Amino acid sequence: MTTHGSLDNATLARLFQEAAQLPTEGNKSSLCSALINLPRWFVIDLGAREGILPLVVEEAGSPSVYLFTSGESADRLLRMHGELPPSARVVSISTQETAEFLTGLHQWGVRSAIFNPGPVSARWSVDDLMVSTWIHRPESLPDIDTLVARAQSVEPGLQVDSFWNAVQSLPCWYFVADPAIRTDPMVGICRDQPCVLVFTDPVRARSHAELIDPAMKQDGNRLMAMPPSQALWWFRSLATRGIAGAIFNDGPFAFFMPMGRMMAPVDAVRSVA
Repeated sequence: MTTHGSLDNATLARLFQEAAQLPTEGNKSSLCSALINLPRWFVIDLGAREGILPLVVEEAGSPSVYLFTSGESADRLLRMHGELPPSARVVSISTQETAEFLTGLHQWGVRSAIFNPGPVSARWSVDDLMVSTWIHRPESLPDIDTLVARAQSVEPGLQVDSFWNAVQSLPCWYFVADPAIRTDPMVGICRDQPCVLVFTDPVRARSHAELIDPAMKQDGNRLMAMPPSQALWWFRSLATRGIAGAIFNDGPFAFFMPMGRMMAPVDAVRSVA
């Protein structure tokens, strides 16, 4: 059976074996690239009710979710596992939806993911997997920095449409969880007002978090991801708590968006600088 394009089961098994026997960055990167290029991952879902997680086990002292590269392998473990509820079933997840899926697990305290549990498996922290899924994305994404630079160098309204369309076309926006309240995003100050920090990719989010909070390197697992449409609804709740706007990609190419403009058609972009 072909797993995806020219990647067959034998090739995928070889990549798992190489990463397990010699877990170098190169071998892990090759395996991760193959996993991201799969059209779907599979999990064992334990029920349809809200708040019920897929199959999560305690591994190496932290909760880990089981992920599978095929429905068959997930189904085999399901049939072998005698302690699961009758509602348990195998479901698939599009690899385009993995960042949002991982964020949901993160909010429930899941700290790592194990692919194809068994003699030859692969494990990543939730944060590392989220970063890797972005790095190895097969499709091209818009150059946000270039769009921001153009918006900063011309009259504000001239580049807004292309800029905002590009930001909204991203599969996810990324946030760093507040160290005190893990379901809240980290907040910065812009023009003497509290603003949520938003990043257009998880690499930027992690780098910025480690820069302003060195404990992030040891703590980890604080990245959050949401599709733009879901994030904008989330912002409505944040606005009622005094958050005045959003700082996207805090740094040299940062830009500020007031909450009111994000809740309505956008007609201006103002640089933090």
